[in-house]
Amino acid sequence: MEDFFSPSIIAAVTALILSLITLFQFFKNQRFQQKQFEKLSNRNLTTKLYDLRLENYPQAFDITDDLFKNKGGNYDSEQIKDVLKNLLEWKKGVVNLIISVEARDSYFELRDALMKNPANGNSFSSEQITKIDNSTRNFRKQLRRDLGFMFREEKIRRNTKNK
Repeated sequence: MEDFFSPSIIAAVTALILSLITLFQFFKNQRFQQKQFEKLSNRNLTTKLYDLRLENYPQAFDITDDLFKNKGGNYDSEQIKDVLKNLLEWKKGVVNLIISVEARDSYFELRDALMKNPANGNSFSSEQITKIDNSTRNFRKQLRRDLGFMFREEKIRRNTKNK
């Protein structure tokens, strides 16, 4: 029994326990550093995404600004065709990569509404006018929402720093 508690065995067990604790701390620290790296990496990618959105989204607002009703509350079919052509051109390339799912869906809804031929010869029906109006409003709202995330995230970050 005396050999069981000899100083060399106590030292070995103590060293083993300390090694296990150190190993646990190492893995815990490594996991924390990995999460920090991923967070920083995601923040950099998010910043690039917002920069690209800030660069490309104003064009969509300019294009949809050309959607306005003439006197009598109807749209000019040539004006609709021009807006549709410009929207289709705008969506090509980088915008396809940076647009959110919600904004993309609202874009498709607007595109489909603009692709419809006027119901009454050269004038659109009241349902078509309502659909174009609502689709345009929803599309612009989704684009603003995409950019609004940036400001909301910034506000949250500032509030957490102040606490």
